[in-house]
Amino acid sequence: MKENTPEQQLKLLCGLIIRERAEWNYINENGCNDPFWPDGCNLNLTRNHIISYKRDIAELCEKTGLPFPEEYFLKVPPEVEDNYMANMKQKERVERLRGQGNKLSQKKKRFVDDGQLEFC
Repeated sequence: MKENTPEQQLKLLCGLIIRERAEWNYINENGCNDPFWPDGCNLNLTRNHIISYKRDIAELCEKTGLPFPEEYFLKVPPEVEDNYMANMKQKERVERLRGQGNKLSQKKKRFVDDGQLEFC
């Protein structure tokens, strides 16, 4: 099987960052359907994916001499409380999570993506 070129790997990682940021925004607004974990855990997992992809980009660019892409400098969403729930209207899911001992909150964390890039 043919291995991707560094440029192809970089393009893939950039696409993954864009996808994960969109996923984070969607979960933060609408919640998700994970039956065992609150939305906050899923938001933090998605955030960690973004950080990991940025680390992979940094390693790739340093190793190959490729310039850092714009996606590398996009803001990372904030960390949220693990017990955060974006959508308390999912009655069955909320009750199941509470039954597992989770003390759920709706303390929303705003992610203002003003288009400004940040230095990592």
